[in-house]
Amino acid sequence: MNIPLAATKPSVAAVAAAIILSVVILLLWGLQLVTLAGLGRSDAAGNGLAQAYAAILMVVLWLLLMVLTILAGVNGAAPRAATIAALVIVPASGLVTSAAAGLLSRPSISPFLWPIVIPALVPPLIVAWCLFALLGARLYAGTIKVVAGVLLAAMVAVCVSIWPLSQMRNGVDDQEAARLQKYDADLARMAADAPLWDWTPFLDTRDGTKQQRVIESIRKLDRRQAQAEAMLDRGDFPLRYLGFFNLDPTAALCAKARALLGKRVEPLVLNNAKPQPYAVISDQVSGALAAMGWLVGYGCSCDAESKAWEAMAKAYADPSYDVHRFAELRDPKQLGRILRERPERFAMLNAQSHLRGWLKFIDDPGLQAQALAGARQTGSRTADAVEILRDKYDEESRWKLQRFLVRLDLEATQPLCASLLSELHAQFAKIYRPAPADEPRPYSELLQRLGTSEQLPNLIWLARHGCAAGAELDDAIALVNAYRDSADRAKMLATLTALRSAR
Repeated sequence: MNIPLAATKPSVAAVAAAIILSVVILLLWGLQLVTLAGLGRSDAAGNGLAQAYAAILMVVLWLLLMVLTILAGVNGAAPRAATIAALVIVPASGLVTSAAAGLLSRPSISPFLWPIVIPALVPPLIVAWCLFALLGARLYAGTIKVVAGVLLAAMVAVCVSIWPLSQMRNGVDDQEAARLQKYDADLARMAADAPLWDWTPFLDTRDGTKQQRVIESIRKLDRRQAQAEAMLDRGDFPLRYLGFFNLDPTAALCAKARALLGKRVEPLVLNNAKPQPYAVISDQVSGALAAMGWLVGYGCSCDAESKAWEAMAKAYADPSYDVHRFAELRDPKQLGRILRERPERFAMLNAQSHLRGWLKFIDDPGLQAQALAGARQTGSRTADAVEILRDKYDEESRWKLQRFLVRLDLEATQPLCASLLSELHAQFAKIYRPAPADEPRPYSELLQRLGTSEQLPNLIWLARHGCAAGAELDDAIALVNAYRDSADRAKMLATLTALRSAR
């Protein structure tokens, strides 16, 4: 007959400590499950942060589980053999859970989310074993032995499941490796003058470098325009890449692309009242948006097509912000905007082009003279310059404008003066000014700190053309005075001082 283990009843303090630890563990366990379930669903940076956060949670959680296991083993009624087994199984389960987290970092491929079973079941089983060991002292020894053994066996069974799950992932990885090997071999055999439709299947890769190599090869094809139009007629053109192949936005291309957009949306329209998840069409929608964005930007209106795609997408459950972008494409300001402001080739610029379009090519030594001449003939160049200066997102054009300001034949209007002087004031304020007690710094260092030598000549141009530049001239004089004298410094200081005196 078994004898109750009343003599091994744990202290109240040990039980209270175990309960508090268990509550903390279960809270961390829930937080960890939420984190693991969301792995691999963001961009590279977001996924990296999520994996680091999950790893920290896992380390803390398993340290607490080990503390709880030791507390239960020392103060509980579990058999010695079961306690020793638990002290081996618990840390081992942490390693297994870490492997499961690795599988969960790529949830879109087999075994998908099934590995979450391991981190979902192991911590509660460990907590159950520990609490049973502490609170089961009044049970018979045989009962304690059986229940403790069953709980340990359950932990082992859950941990062992990592093997078939890992084998499933290895199988997928092996298939992907074989596919990539075939992809590389097939790409290596491609002739440089192969038709466009032979190249486009190679765009289906997650390797951005290889994808860019394919795009560059396509852009070199002499007959890519005619072949692209043929593919649009057949319906097998990848619309997502319409703006990547250096095509001419001709009227024929516009008509064919619009026709294909109309055909592609028809099969996606829901014919029943039950909505489907937006995820099933998100890829097609983003591809259509990319194509329409390029077409509209080059003057090909897609109002009818954008309305059809927008209506279709809104019928799906939980559509993304992409749906609202269709309406933006119908804004008259967007029609021809790329052609005016950021054309693919210099030859696309014309008298209606925005100053930003001419500035795009101004750093090309072979095109600089033509770009400057074209910019000076643009009737809206002064208003365009003000727009560029007020656009905080287009730093490149703003910087180019300041570098070539005095060569653009702009009119010193009040908006231009205000925008440029504000820009100069902000730049001057950021420059280091040596104190009188500091070691003298050469004037050449000031020019280096300014980034270019254009800010001071620009200020002189503004002051000479009637802009109210008194405060900025004071800033510039103080800044130049803070650096060591030289012939260039003296000449600049004399010019600035004369302009300031004339105010």
